[in-house]
Amino acid sequence: MTNKNVFIAFGLTIMILAISACAPAPKVEAQYNPADIRFSGEQTFAIEEQFVTNHPNRVSGSEESAAAATWLRDQFTDRGWSCEIDEWEAVLYGETTILRNVVCRLPGESDEEILVLAHHDIAPTTIQGADNDGSGIAILLHLAEIFAIETPLPYTLVFLADDAEEYGMLGSRRYVETHPDTEKIIAGISLDNLGRVYYEDMITELVGQYEGYGPIWLALAAREAAQAADTEWEVILKGPIDQVLNQAITISLTDQGPINAAGVPAIGFGAGYAAEYADIHHQCWHDPCDNMDLQSPDALQQSGIITEALIRQLLAMETFPASSGPYLYLDGSQEVFSGLPLYLIFIGFVSIFFIGSYLISRESLGEKFSGWLNALPHFLGLWLPLVASILLLYLLVAVGVMQKFTSYPGTTKDLSQLNPNWLAVSLFLVGLILFFAIGRWIVKRFAGDFVPEFGYVKSLGFLIIGLISLVILIIDPFALLFFIPVLFWFLIGGRSGAGRILDVILFLLGGLMIYALIYFFGFLILRYEFVFLWYFMTAISTGMFSFVDVAAGAAVMAAGLSMIIRPPSRG
Repeated sequence: MTNKNVFIAFGLTIMILAISACAPAPKVEAQYNPADIRFSGEQTFAIEEQFVTNHPNRVSGSEESAAAATWLRDQFTDRGWSCEIDEWEAVLYGETTILRNVVCRLPGESDEEILVLAHHDIAPTTIQGADNDGSGIAILLHLAEIFAIETPLPYTLVFLADDAEEYGMLGSRRYVETHPDTEKIIAGISLDNLGRVYYEDMITELVGQYEGYGPIWLALAAREAAQAADTEWEVILKGPIDQVLNQAITISLTDQGPINAAGVPAIGFGAGYAAEYADIHHQCWHDPCDNMDLQSPDALQQSGIITEALIRQLLAMETFPASSGPYLYLDGSQEVFSGLPLYLIFIGFVSIFFIGSYLISRESLGEKFSGWLNALPHFLGLWLPLVASILLLYLLVAVGVMQKFTSYPGTTKDLSQLNPNWLAVSLFLVGLILFFAIGRWIVKRFAGDFVPEFGYVKSLGFLIIGLISLVILIIDPFALLFFIPVLFWFLIGGRSGAGRILDVILFLLGGLMIYALIYFFGFLILRYEFVFLWYFMTAISTGMFSFVDVAAGAAVMAAGLSMIIRPPSRG
């Protein structure tokens, strides 16, 4: 059997084993009494109106934000809860800013806690911030009234009105980072954008912030609890494609993100709407028209009932399903695809790069290793300039050319983030060109007269891609989705003359498709258009993506560039 046939048989075996290895999803039946539901949309609407009209312009760090936090503490305290304001510092727009979480507790028979949270801050481009997130705050306050008269509850309830959600979910991240024992948190429920008149169902969000993904049992519990309450709204669970994308691009836009990243089960509630309302929804997102005119007691009623139902369901549960690792939930068959069978598919994909690297040339492993060493300076001459350009972005922040943030905002219409700083862009491009020129000169000057053969360059490139994909397999296997377009690079042939155009096209098909996947699945929903390129620069400069992650991405790009850029020589 040829190497090619062995490889095909290996891949088919992995796929057959994996597809046949789905396990039943955890059973989460409603255990609470639906007659206990007492949520009122009318009361919540009145609370929301009072909050957003008396406390507009509550941008993080402002006097209005401080006043809103104090008011919220007093409101929860009046309802019988024990509250404190947790103050800490963060950097926003290059300025040290005081942020405030309002943390309220209703002690239960157990110190294990159910965390429910909504953010009290607003984007700087809005005024009332009614839906985002006055609606969530109002639901919290009304639920505080309901549960305060039912003590003692089986578990402790913690209601968190958190700050700086608009700046990278800093408030929820602060809570889990300073928590004495996150294993005591049974689950987190984030409330955001729940009150507009055109909402028609409840969307569940499980994505973490840069890592983590909520367990399926929590989403199933939400759906079962809502059905038991006989709500008009349906609780929508993510389909397999969305699950894959959310686990490949772990960029959360709501407060469940940092909680999932901390390893705590968490779910985000956000209402859904019909397609004909997409334009007005985006128009009034982070805009002055996000006011009470678009809020509806009926929408708040449905959102609140579902939230109360899930809380009551969690309070009624004595044990909670264990969950770990990436997964796919298949709603039709009510099965979960996870664990080793899932990893076998990813392992098979990663092996393509290692096997491909080995098969590109037929030399012995010793000869191949020698060839890789000869090709290494060419790769380093392309990768290190990219790494230097990353460090240049950090430098531009340090000297004040670019703004500094503790965590870069992911959702805003702030003009300072949507309009490129052309001085910074120019300095970055000049630096990138200069670094490449220096890198090429160093390789030409010190690499000697020997020019590595293209086969070794290509083989080394795929070996590097394989090593990086192996690390990603361990950390976040679904992120390997972005390596699929790189398979085009196997067709790069080191051609001369007009054939080089084909090689460049193949390189672009791999590289630009990676960009397209990130853009369309991560940022198209924000309608950032090609401002995403500036956003991406700023996200790197402020550390939204870690240096190691960005350097690894640069290594993949350098591996591809090494296949279409000829190694320099003294000749």
